[in-house]
Amino acid sequence: MNRLLHSKKGQLFVIESFIAVSVMIIMVTALYQVQVSTTPTPKPDYASSIDAVMESLDKNGELDELISAIISNQANRIAAAKNSITNAIYATLPDNGDFVMYCTNVTSGSIISESWIHEKLTIPSDAIGIDYLILEVNGNFAPYVFHVYAWIKGV
Repeated sequence: MNRLLHSKKGQLFVIESFIAVSVMIIMVTALYQVQVSTTPTPKPDYASSIDAVMESLDKNGELDELISAIISNQANRIAAAKNSITNAIYATLPDNGDFVMYCTNVTSGSIISESWIHEKLTIPSDAIGIDYLILEVNGNFAPYVFHVYAWIKGV
């Protein structure tokens, strides 16, 4: 090897090898950059996540609890139900996610004013809307629709 480095042909071979390896590294880096920049970033599916949370809240009786607390006009039960619903929805959203929720009575078509969560927030145009229908409250036929609008702040 020592003898190869001292001859002119050997020096030329070493330089050519170095250039070839450098070109290969540059090409691999360029291909990687092209692949990374052209691969679309996946959009998270918050609609299905929030729908799953609403189903879970329905199965656990949290939505029934909110409606029955509103019907019986018990402020502490309303606040506790809203708090558990808020925590569950925030758990499925990223840290910069926010939401608005309210409930409508299907029979009368009116919004139940006590059901609002984050009423003062303005719903942006890119918000994801989910409507979740419940048909009974505590075993009695009472159709209500929960409307949830979720979005990511700062995007």
